[in-house]
Amino acid sequence: MTAHSPDVPRLLPALQKAALHCALAGLLAAPPAAFGADAPGGLNTQVAGIEASWLVLPPRPDTRFAPDRLPSRAAVLPVLEYVAAAQIADMSRRPIQLSTGSNLSEISSNWVAATFYVGAARLARVAENRNILRFLTATAEHYNHAFRGARADRMLLNADDLAIGDLYQELYARRGQRGVLMPLQQRLDFMLPHLDRPQETEALIWWWCDALYMAPPVLARQAALTGDARYMRAMDREWRRTAARLWVEEDRLFLRDERFRDRDHLGAGGKPIYWARGNGWVMGGLARTLEAMPAGFEGRGFYIDIFRKMAGRVAELQQADGLWRSDLNDPKGFPEAETSGSTFFVYALAWGINHGLLDRQVYLPAVTKGWAALNRHILPNGLVGAAQKTGDRPVPTAADDVGPYATGSYLLAGLEVMDLNGPVQALPQPPLPRDDEATILATTPQPIAPKTVVGEAEKARREQEMRATRALAYDPATLKTPAGKAP
Repeated sequence: MTAHSPDVPRLLPALQKAALHCALAGLLAAPPAAFGADAPGGLNTQVAGIEASWLVLPPRPDTRFAPDRLPSRAAVLPVLEYVAAAQIADMSRRPIQLSTGSNLSEISSNWVAATFYVGAARLARVAENRNILRFLTATAEHYNHAFRGARADRMLLNADDLAIGDLYQELYARRGQRGVLMPLQQRLDFMLPHLDRPQETEALIWWWCDALYMAPPVLARQAALTGDARYMRAMDREWRRTAARLWVEEDRLFLRDERFRDRDHLGAGGKPIYWARGNGWVMGGLARTLEAMPAGFEGRGFYIDIFRKMAGRVAELQQADGLWRSDLNDPKGFPEAETSGSTFFVYALAWGINHGLLDRQVYLPAVTKGWAALNRHILPNGLVGAAQKTGDRPVPTAADDVGPYATGSYLLAGLEVMDLNGPVQALPQPPLPRDDEATILATTPQPIAPKTVVGEAEKARREQEMRATRALAYDPATLKTPAGKAP
C-alpha cells in the first residue's frame, strides 16, 4: 500500500486506534521507575537527560549586601551562581511537558523559561560553574533550536515565542555552529515583511509592552551576527509603532497595552496604571537592543532618549525599602514587596551607568539600595521570592511567589552590579570570543548509547561505527568553497 493508496483514509482510524492501544499498553506495562521517583514536593528527579549535578546546589553564600556600598565582584558572583543553580535544579526536577504554552516552572521553549535563559547565558560567560552552559546547551538541543507557533501565521509573529532565540544566538556567537541559527533565521525572514510593512494597520504586531523585551533584542542581535541590516530596520519600524501607542511622554512610562487608556482600566483615583514589570520589560529590552545596535544607526538617539527618560522617572519612584511597587503610579494600592519589576530596574539603571548613558553619581545609590533589597528576598531554596505571577497588570504578590523570569532578570542585574567595579563599556558590544573545542565538548551533553549497546564487544563495535560515520560522511566544512553562506 503506497502513500497515495485510496485505502489509506479508510484504514487511518483503525491504525490510529491500534497505535493508541499499543501506547496505553506500553504505559501500563512500564514499571514505576520508568516515570521517575518523586522527590520532596512531588517533583520528578528522573527526567531523561537531566544530569545529577544539576540537582545539587552549591553552599549558600552570604546574600547580605549594604544598601549604601557597591559590592565587589567577588561578593556578587557566588550569589549569582547559587541562584542560577537553584533555578536550574528546580526546573530540572520537573517533567518536561510536550506542550509548552502555559508552562510556569519547568524547562520549556516559552517566554517564561526563555527569559531565564537570557540571564543564565550571560552569567555563563563569566561563571566558573560549567553546568550553566551545559544545561542551556542541552535545553537548546532538546528543542532542536526551534520555536513554538507553527499552527498559524499570527502565532509565527508572536514576540513571546521569539524570546528563546536569544539562547540560540548566544550559542552561535560562542561556537559558530551554523545549524544553531537556521531555524531562527527562517522565523525572522518570515517576520520581516510584516514588521517592515509600508502601510499602517489598526492592529500592531507588538501590541503589548512586554513584547519589547522578547523580540526587538533578537532582531537587533541577528543583524549584528549576520551583517544583514534588514533585521535592524524592521525592528526599528515596529518598535516605533508600539511606542506611538503605549509611550506616555508626560509620565515617562509605558502603558501595558492600549486597553489601559480606557476608563475601565484606570487605577486609583482615575490615574493610569503603570505596571512595574511591564516597564521593566521595556527598559531591559532597550538595554539588550542597544547592545547590538550600531553606533551609527540613524535612529539610535530615539532609543537612548526614551531609556534616559524612563531611568529618571524610575529612580524617582523607588520606595524606601529599595524596591518598586507593582503599580508604579499607586504604590499604596499594592504595598507588598515585588521583585520581578525591581530586578529589571536595578539591571537597567546599572547597565546605563556601565555604558555611559546615566550619571554614576546620580543613579548608583538607587542601584546599590535596590540590589541589597532584592537579595533580602532570596528564599531558602535559592529562588527569587516576591515575584509577581504571570499576568498583564498589578496584582497582590506573596513572599514565596517565584518565576523563572524574575531569576533571569535578577542575574542580569547582578552582572551589571559586578561590572560597576570596572570601566565604562562601549556600545555596541564587541563579538563574543569563540569557545575552544575543549570548552564546547565540556559543555555539550552527549547522547547516551542505545540500550542495545551492552558488553565490551558491543561497545567496541559501536565506537568503530561512530568513527566510520565521522570518516565517511560528506562534510561541507572540509571544502574550500562551502555550498552555502554562513549566517
